[in-house]
Amino acid sequence: MKILLTLALFILSLYADKILILNSNANIEKYKSVQEEFIKNTKKPYELLDIAKLSQKEIKEYIYDEYPDIVYTIGSKAYRYANAYIPEKTIFFSSIINHNRLDISENRYGVSNELHSGMHLTLIKSLFHETQTLSLIYSDYTKDLFENFKSNASKIGIKIIGEKITSDGSLEMQNMQQTDGLILIADPLLLKDEQRVIKLFEHMKKIKKPIFAYHDLYIKFGASLVISADNPTIGRQIAHMMQLFNDKKEFIKIQIPMGTNVIFNKKMVESLGIHYDVHALSVVNKVIR
Repeated sequence: MKILLTLALFILSLYADKILILNSNANIEKYKSVQEEFIKNTKKPYELLDIAKLSQKEIKEYIYDEYPDIVYTIGSKAYRYANAYIPEKTIFFSSIINHNRLDISENRYGVSNELHSGMHLTLIKSLFHETQTLSLIYSDYTKDLFENFKSNASKIGIKIIGEKITSDGSLEMQNMQQTDGLILIADPLLLKDEQRVIKLFEHMKKIKKPIFAYHDLYIKFGASLVISADNPTIGRQIAHMMQLFNDKKEFIKIQIPMGTNVIFNKKMVESLGIHYDVHALSVVNKVIR
């Protein structure tokens, strides 16, 4: 009888901590890869819901019916729903651009979408030794990210010149002529207009200046270097954090991604006539020739 009781309590304890994985859109590759790696590395039972094609009512009803103890949200849409309907529950998150703009309460844990700005700058400086000044376009949404880049750049001898974009979308490009390149960050005001982005890349090509981007989709536009987080690693990282949480061990609540992907567009760099350190290519995951 004692053995049966112990077994029953063990089974109940497992299901008391069942995880709800809420994915904003599992058809998006980066969301899919994060989810797959998390599932491979979690030890807890889970339910999975892709909310991409569900109505707000359907999502609300599902969350209330499940009423999980722990939610892992992938993407900002999933986080907003979980945060709105079950704010009292523990929520882990990832794959959210500029998570600082969200409502992050005490019982929230996650991995940021952005790598440490110091890592970006160190990689740029390693590959392009002559870099002294860089421009960065930001808005009120990403002002904190701009300040972070600016602070870390000064530590390695780089000056960041900010170009603030306003709500009306006006952008001054003439100042970029005076810098050694542009760091492209995920600013919603800049990126909401694809034609503006295309125009920006065309302008930088014209003045022979490189763009250092955060996502590999910008390779096709002409980015010289892409430094991004490795999504599968994020999935494993969240699983590890959740295990520490379940074991009641201390860990950093909001962490930077532990893995990186670096793509060097050699073809573009050489077309711009920019000198780079061949020996530093050892830090690169992929070279576009």
